This record gives sequence, C-alpha cells and structure tokens, in this order.
Amino acid sequence: MAIIEKELYLHTPKKTTYEITYQLINKINSNVKNSYYMYVKEHKLLVECFCGEIEFKDVVELKKEIEDNLKEVVKFNILVDIQEDISTLSIEKLDKFIQFYQNLEFSSKIGRMAVVTSTPTQVVRTMLFIDALKENNTPIKVFSSVKSALDWLNTGIDLNRVKSILENFKTPVC
Repeated sequence: MAIIEKELYLHTPKKTTYEITYQLINKINSNVKNSYYMYVKEHKLLVECFCGEIEFKDVVELKKEIEDNLKEVVKFNILVDIQEDISTLSIEKLDKFIQFYQNLEFSSKIGRMAVVTSTPTQVVRTMLFIDALKENNTPIKVFSSVKSALDWLNTGIDLNRVKSILENFKTPVC
C-alpha cells in the first residue's frame, strides 16, 4: 500500500501557476457574489466578469476593491464579460451606478473598455451606460464575442488565456 501511495503522489500533477492564481482570485472575490476580476499586469488588462443575478452593492464593493488594488497602475484597458448576467436593472439603479462610476478615481486611468454581451437587454443597458459616460472620453464599445473585444482592445493577450480566465470565473467553486 505504501508503494501505491508513493506512486500516486509522484504521478499527481502539481498545480500550475494559473490554478494557484485562480484559487487566490476566488478567495479575494469570495465576499463579492457573482462578480469577479483579474488584472493581467503584463498586458495592462483588467478582466471583469459578472454572472447570474448581480446586486448593486456587490458591484460597488467590487469596484472599490479594484480601485484599491490598482492604485499604482497608471493606465489600463478593461474587458467586461456580462454574457451570463441575468440582472434586472432599473433605470434608477443604472443612474445610481453611473454616478458612482463617474466618481471612481480609477475611471480616469481607463484607456479603452470593451463589454461583451449576449442579449439585447445587456446591449441596451451597456449603450445607456456608454451614453451617460460620453463626457469621460473613454472609448467604450459593445461586442458579441471575446475575440472581437480583444482585437479592439489590442493588448496582445492570447485569446485562450482570457477565455481560461473567464471560464474559471464562471465555474462554480466546490
């Protein structure tokens, strides 16, 4: 039995850096329900993902956490995936979020923002958000695929890496 255990131990693959990173991300984001992010430093890209029913307070908490963690970053782009967001957002809540967003310090550090959507409702909400933020002069576009969003952001990050990040966000933690 000891030989089999040793053999199993030796053949058990070690965790990759990505797996360890995702575990840390899940621990960091565990207090923010259905809202996730990861900053990819070498590409100056913030990847955000919103899944399921999102509460306004959760988004506020996430944005404050991002602002705290990216204080030293001068400029970055954002990829926001809301394809699995099923929230029903009233105009009042959207206005409240826009006012909150405009007051965030990091909003002036954003080079470009790409929002990936999958439903007409998500597109409409995003277009209202874009319209309200015209004065910020941050280029924001809506996309139906991660690939086209990444092409527009032009950060040089590999598509499969971003897809892997997003899949890890969307995979329930057991």
